[in-house]
Amino acid sequence: MSDIALAAEPSSEPTPARATPAATALSRSGRPTVKLDRLELPPIPGARHYKKYLKRVLQREVRKADWGAGRDSTIEYRFSVDKLVVVAADKVLRVRCEATGRLPKGKTAKSQLTFSGDPTKKGTLIKEVLAIVARGVITRLADMERARRAEAAN
Repeated sequence: MSDIALAAEPSSEPTPARATPAATALSRSGRPTVKLDRLELPPIPGARHYKKYLKRVLQREVRKADWGAGRDSTIEYRFSVDKLVVVAADKVLRVRCEATGRLPKGKTAKSQLTFSGDPTKKGTLIKEVLAIVARGVITRLADMERARRAEAAN
């Protein structure tokens, strides 16, 4: 019991704050400028609305991703929704989406998803599928860019 009491007593020496090396490097160097070069959607009803929504989702996901670069860096990427198919069957709406993201020098990331839901909420379901696919592509593009920069540094 005395061991517990000794361990619970506050130390007279301040303990230094510890930060992970990745967090320290990221906070020192800031975030890179990541630009969407081109966004393509297949010809679907409401494509303009979905394109606007997808731009916002991509911006959010780009901010969340760790690109392995500092504030002086600029990264450009392209995003295209290759296929977006909506099928209603047996009181279920099925949305299938395939998307591709491209970095310079031929680096590509692809994602596909089939998701089902309530047919009365078609717009919401399509947006949810687009967001999930965009998250997957951006995460993979950031991973490839981070690996490329680490390899170049070595």
